[in-house]
Amino acid sequence: MKKVTLEMIAKEIGTTKNTVSRAIRGESGVSDELRSKINYLASQYGYQRKHPPHSKNEQAPFKVTMVCNNFLPYDTYFWPYVMKGIFEYSARHQISTHTVIVDMIRDDIKYLLPLQEKHCDGILVIGTLPDSQFTRIAELGIPLVAVDHYNDNVKCDYVNVANQNGTIKAVNFLKSRGHFNIGFINNEAAPYTYSFKQRFLGYKTRMEQLGLPINPRFIWADSTYTDNQYFHQKLEQLTGDTPTAWICVNDLTAYNFCSVLSERGLRVPEDISVIGFDNIPGVFQTQLTTLGVPQNIIGDCALRRLVRRLRHPEEPFESIEIFTDLMDKGSVTPRT
Repeated sequence: MKKVTLEMIAKEIGTTKNTVSRAIRGESGVSDELRSKINYLASQYGYQRKHPPHSKNEQAPFKVTMVCNNFLPYDTYFWPYVMKGIFEYSARHQISTHTVIVDMIRDDIKYLLPLQEKHCDGILVIGTLPDSQFTRIAELGIPLVAVDHYNDNVKCDYVNVANQNGTIKAVNFLKSRGHFNIGFINNEAAPYTYSFKQRFLGYKTRMEQLGLPINPRFIWADSTYTDNQYFHQKLEQLTGDTPTAWICVNDLTAYNFCSVLSERGLRVPEDISVIGFDNIPGVFQTQLTTLGVPQNIIGDCALRRLVRRLRHPEEPFESIEIFTDLMDKGSVTPRT
């Protein structure tokens, strides 16, 4: 197999060897987006970082395999920042990384081969996988940390956003601004995405606790990122006492929704208030009130937890939740 070099990675991305080197070593002077692309490609190609020789008493660097679903590489809004946290931690601690992509639809078990051959010390499962695939990986017996995923039947370490707490904050904020009729817009990916399910559960739980009405007509569960006609159809069907505010499962959904509102002559927040989730950089052209998620910290925390597990395998498993911050940017207006 041909040896992977910095020059090969630089040529593929269209940058310089020096830039690739700086990105892989975690040095400054490289944009977050470019750094994420370089590190992801290096991981995909199996590039082996050069490390200084180790003393007899020094532990050799760990080898970590990142297992991702086949949709994750196409996400340019959320996951690159999580991966940035992973790559920066790995660069600081001389941890080599490799990526395995899992096809969630075909369920091709070829992804198990490099794991079964134990080419890695630990595994990071990044993003949601079907239970059958996740269970197969856990049954290999290799130390495992799951990110943005959870399975009651698999004992391992988990790192997630405090999703329920986030939408509880959103409902509380809207109520404090005089909104009592609040809708929720989910996404067609919800059945596969742990975080989306948890965000809806937080909304539903808090609405019930506060005695606020939950109308099934105002819970839109299957919006898409590619067809805004869905929102046009839903808005045309709105009648009666309609929501004055909507909570969207993430910022991209909120952006698409607000775009359609604008096309229909409705203003945010003057006519309708909207809250997103994730605080994704560059997604919203105006100001969107949202739940801020520290994506890079999620990646850092996950790899740090895996290293801890590798060094202390006897410790109890942990389920870590990283809290969000409600960021009031002006897309919610008070009602009197």
